[in-house]
Amino acid sequence: MGLRFAKLSPAGNTTILVLDPVPESVQAEVAAGLMNPAILGGEQVGFVTLMAQGPIAATMRMMGGEFCGNAARSLGAYLASIRHPSMRTTDDSSKSQGLIQVYGVDTPILVQAELDEEEMPCWASCAFPGAPKVDFFFVETLSWASSGLSPNIRISPCVNPRDLLESWLGKVSLKLRPSVVAVVRLEGITHIVVDGRDYRTEENILLELSYALGLEDEACIGVMFRYGLDEIVPLVHVAATNTFVWESSCASGAAAVALVYASAYGEAGCYDFKQPGGALSVTARPPDVEEEPSDSYATVCGDVRLVAEGTVFIDIVSA
Repeated sequence: MGLRFAKLSPAGNTTILVLDPVPESVQAEVAAGLMNPAILGGEQVGFVTLMAQGPIAATMRMMGGEFCGNAARSLGAYLASIRHPSMRTTDDSSKSQGLIQVYGVDTPILVQAELDEEEMPCWASCAFPGAPKVDFFFVETLSWASSGLSPNIRISPCVNPRDLLESWLGKVSLKLRPSVVAVVRLEGITHIVVDGRDYRTEENILLELSYALGLEDEACIGVMFRYGLDEIVPLVHVAATNTFVWESSCASGAAAVALVYASAYGEAGCYDFKQPGGALSVTARPPDVEEEPSDSYATVCGDVRLVAEGTVFIDIVSA
């Protein structure tokens, strides 16, 4: 199977956009093949249909049906680079914007992008759809930093989000306070935000916490290991492809952490997050703060680069 593709790097989270039709029944298999370092290599794959006209510039289905902010940013950057007619110039003439439709999300998503002096993508943003839900919990009777794992995990609600901030910011002694986690439900993906001092950066942490929090049936779930106020190590599990990826950067994860801070502080804010592959900036407002319906609860922006494009050839066993 020969497929046209574009490979982009949004803050290091390498994303392959497949530009030819692929039956949904084999998309997971195609994605696994393309992510193989011997073929293209990458952290995720999106299957794109470009629209010739109309308000929607393109549609995209991710490899596991999940929503990915960095993939949305990548698609926006690619659309700007090919001068897609549905991408319109913004008030800032250096940027263009348009709408894309992503599988699993009800409403179109606004993306913006900017090209450099050589007409190559250099920056893009994504406005996250829908109203998020943010909950806080105490995790008791288990120290993830110790050796071994115990199935005896007790979860109790944390009714005062500021307890989370005091815990994370070190205002309470690490030995005297319980672990506090936040669960952020976005359209297409759910994230668990944890203090990196409490949890080992291992894949089974995602499984154990997912089970304890009743999230084991989620189609896509991430754990954001947070260090200080501005450093994140993201781990994402996609159920349909049964993949665990230590992502170089995660836009939805950054949005989740920003929404946690906004909810705990009770006010909107702007945050910059360092991740293994690069940095992302997020503006977020608390989910319970009413503003204009058109305003997104979280918008993520940052560097995006086009690193390769052309045709890739791949064997499909089940085709």
